[in-house]
Amino acid sequence: MVGVALLTGLRRGELFALRWKDIGEGDRVLSVREAVYEGHFDTPKTAAGLRRVPLSPAARALLTDWRRRARRSEPDDLVFSTWSGKPISPNNVLKVIYPACEGLGLPRATWLTFRRTYASWAHEVGMPGKIIAQLMGHAKVDTTLNIYAQVLDGSVREAAERVGRGLITIDHSAPEVALATH
Repeated sequence: MVGVALLTGLRRGELFALRWKDIGEGDRVLSVREAVYEGHFDTPKTAAGLRRVPLSPAARALLTDWRRRARRSEPDDLVFSTWSGKPISPNNVLKVIYPACEGLGLPRATWLTFRRTYASWAHEVGMPGKIIAQLMGHAKVDTTLNIYAQVLDGSVREAAERVGRGLITIDHSAPEVALATH
C-alpha cells in the first residue's frame, strides 16, 4: 500500500478507493475514477483528479504480488480494504506505519509524506512540472512544485558543482584557473 502510494503519488482517498478494475492494459495504467472519505465514495478532489497514471515496473510488481495475496480480487473489489471488503481508514493504517518508521529510525510518515516524496523524486529526476502535476491530479503546476516538491538532500550541492564545472575549468597540473569555453 505504501509502495503504491510512493510510486504513484495518489491522494489517500484515491488510493483507498482504488478497485482492481482500475488497473488495466496489462497492468500498465491505473485509472483514478473515485475517492473515498470516511467511507463515502465520490469523484476525486478536483476535475484534474480524474486521470490515468502509468505504472512503473516496480508499481506493477507490487500490485501483482498484492493481488495474489489479497483476500478479494474481483474487478469491483477494493485493492486495499478491510477483511469485510469495506474501505480502510487511512488513520488506522498510520497506526502501523508510525511504528514501522520508528523501527527504521525514520521520522513519522503520513499520507502527505508519500505524496510529497513522489513529487520530490519526480522533480529530482528531471520530470517536467506539468507532467508531475498531471500525474498527481493537480490543475496547476505551481501547486505541485511549490507545495509538494521538496529539495532532496545532496541536490543543492550537486547543482552548485554542476554550475561550477560548467563555468570554470581547473587544470590541476597548472596553478591558473580558466573560464570554461563551453
